Amino acid sequence: MARLTDQDREAILTDWKLGDTQNHLAKKYNCSPATVNKLCKGVIQDSREIVNTQMAVNRALEGKSEYEVNKIADKVNTKLRHEELINGNAMLLAGKLKTMAEQIDTPNDLKTLAEANDKLAITLKVADRHAPKIDITQQQQVGLAIQRKVIVNPSSEKDKIGG
Repeated sequence: MARLTDQDREAILTDWKLGDTQNHLAKKYNCSPATVNKLCKGVIQDSREIVNTQMAVNRALEGKSEYEVNKIADKVNTKLRHEELINGNAMLLAGKLKTMAEQIDTPNDLKTLAEANDKLAITLKVADRHAPKIDITQQQQVGLAIQRKVIVNPSSEKDKIGG
């Protein structure tokens, strides 16, 4: 049996993730089942579902014209780009919101950013509708009131302020 190269090891792991059996991989790469088992130990076959999904897509595309198949691919790629833009924007917005949470004077700035992100999602056709309307009341702007308690000392009967 030949010694496995790094390329062989990568290929074995990829084939394993795609759902091949370890015995099949040992025969295919001319190595022992123990070697394959050692390589694949703890590696999840997480690409099997992708293969099954792609097979379903290919079956669904059977009988469609080349033009229609290309238009479907274009539509998928456009939607993927739009989702990437929205996700990138959401990450920037989250960072901005974190910064603003410490510096904000009124929540209207926060509301404006949230609405802008929502409108962007609709414009890019990532979302079909607006998020629930954000209603910011004056009470929310004030925040929590600090309550002071008066503690009476029974021995001196003097009021002391605790904090």
